[in-house]
Amino acid sequence: MARVEQKHLEGLIFRTSEKKEVVKDGQKRNRYFPVERPLDVKDIIAERDDGNTFHIVTADGRKYDVSKTPQKSGGEGGKEDNGKKGK
Repeated sequence: MARVEQKHLEGLIFRTSEKKEVVKDGQKRNRYFPVERPLDVKDIIAERDDGNTFHIVTADGRKYDVSKTPQKSGGEGGKEDNGKKGK
């Protein structure tokens, strides 16, 4: 069984947040700001090999179907599975 490699994750985004202390009304408060960065192999919490594709789940809760063969068109490397079934 093959493993997901960084080359399979081209074009996929990992979304998280960063905590920053801000001063509001003279008091320190924590604010969380959204951050996006390229998806890394260490962000994958589950993967399944399904022949020509990998099904992966990332730490930010997103699910992707990633092709094992590189895309020839410069599009993104995987398709997000949002749980909705089409006809």
